[in-house]
Amino acid sequence: MLLFTFTGLMSGFQDCFEWSFRLMEGPNRNMNILFIIIGIIGASYWLWRQARYNKEAEQNGTAK
Repeated sequence: MLLFTFTGLMSGFQDCFEWSFRLMEGPNRNMNILFIIIGIIGASYWLWRQARYNKEAEQNGTAK
C-alpha cells in the first residue's frame, strides 16, 4: 500500500525547488540581468503597440 502524507509531499517540493535553484548559482547574476533586459524590451514594445492601438481606436471612434 502506498501512503502519501502532506509533509512528504511538501518535502518533495522543497527538494525539487532547492535543486533547481542550485542549478542557477553559477550564472545567477548574468541570468538576472538578461531577464531584466528582456522584460524592459517586452514592456517597451507592448506600450508602443498599445499606444498605436489607442490612437487607431480614437480615429475610428471605437475607443471607450
